Amino acid sequence: MVVESKTKAANFLFILSVLRDLQDQGAITDTEFERAKLFYQNLTGSKIHIAG
Repeated sequence: MVVESKTKAANFLFILSVLRDLQDQGAITDTEFERAKLFYQNLTGSKIHIAG
């Protein structure tokens, strides 16, 4: 189970980095970023929380 949990967190962090790049490029708004972040956190089942 430890490996599965780390994989979920790693997948979520990768998705988050892509979303952050899209936000920096102006392709998505801050509101869209927050909605997508919550959606993918629930989808991956990641238990980590990102501040900011």
